[in-house]
Amino acid sequence: MKRYIQLTAQVFRMREIANLELFCICKELQILVGARLTKIYEVGNDEFRLRFHSPQCGDVDVFCKLKERINITQYIKEAPQKPSNFVMALRKYVEGARVKSIMQYGLDRVLVFELEKAERFLLIFEMFSHGNLILTDCNYKVLHPYRSEEWKDREVRRGSKYDFPKSERADPFQLNEPKLMGLLGPMKIVPCLSSKINLGPAYIEEACRRAKLDLERNANSLSESEVAELFAGFIEVVEYVNKPEPTIYIKDGKYIDYSILPMKKYEGLETIQIKSLSALLDEFYMHFSGEEKKPNEKRVKIEMKIKEQEKALNEFREMAKESKESGDAIYANFDKVEAILRFINERRKMPSDKIMSELKEKMPEESKLVENLDLKKGEIILNL
Repeated sequence: MKRYIQLTAQVFRMREIANLELFCICKELQILVGARLTKIYEVGNDEFRLRFHSPQCGDVDVFCKLKERINITQYIKEAPQKPSNFVMALRKYVEGARVKSIMQYGLDRVLVFELEKAERFLLIFEMFSHGNLILTDCNYKVLHPYRSEEWKDREVRRGSKYDFPKSERADPFQLNEPKLMGLLGPMKIVPCLSSKINLGPAYIEEACRRAKLDLERNANSLSESEVAELFAGFIEVVEYVNKPEPTIYIKDGKYIDYSILPMKKYEGLETIQIKSLSALLDEFYMHFSGEEKKPNEKRVKIEMKIKEQEKALNEFREMAKESKESGDAIYANFDKVEAILRFINERRKMPSDKIMSELKEKMPEESKLVENLDLKKGEIILNL
């Protein structure tokens, strides 16, 4: 049983980030534009942590495991004491550089940080195939690749010109009904469209489910009305990039998947919705790591400061409430309070006990409001 659980966890850790999810992450990372890259760490095999700093956000850490995820993180994975040669090379060029832009290439699983120091550099995260991290100059000359690779139509190696991966798949943001009709072939719907639309099988399947289509049918068997329903399903799915609802799905107490929207495939399962995709990725992968969640020190200090400020705010609110009540009571008895103060002020050189004696004699109703009078302390206590 123990072995089964470990293997299951390992499978889930290998889930690759989808195009649409990377699009949402890119939007979340825009808070780093203008920030300075202060540190780069290689914290494990295919794993990197980048620390940024800006006056507006303070220190912000970004974690990347190639293929799997890249996100703003609250949990710090410690780096080896001795940095790798690759990281040392990156630090030489871009440590201290300012972030000019962060963009996703098309809707591919490629994220590009444009950095500027004395020169302009590109730090490119490839989240497909084996995954890669490449530093190029402003002319796309490869300065340092994490791994050298070669395909029939492109290569990534030091000194070569970096070419973005070519994709002939349709952009789902540019899709319309005639285009969709032209993509339907003699394969089952999801495999057929996954090979022709740059979206990812899970989200293509979701569009099909929202259109109430039988997933076992061949794509080219759909009628015009069914294609219209399918297109509407695609619109629904793609529009979630503007209002994502990051969701984790739980079965038998275990996290089994996540998405940027509630998936019909998982209807009936327990779910957790989280405010951002970065926070979701932290939660999802920490669930499988077996590691204790250790928030970074900066976050702990901020949270402690917030608690202190909330405590002080509550105290101020209580003081304000008491002051308002006192003010209301004084206002309700304004004529009496004014008469008492005038009476005491006219006799301020007299001893307090004599003033009180005269007050009781000449203003018996008003004197009942005076609980204590001590002119040496400059104190008048009224019971209103």
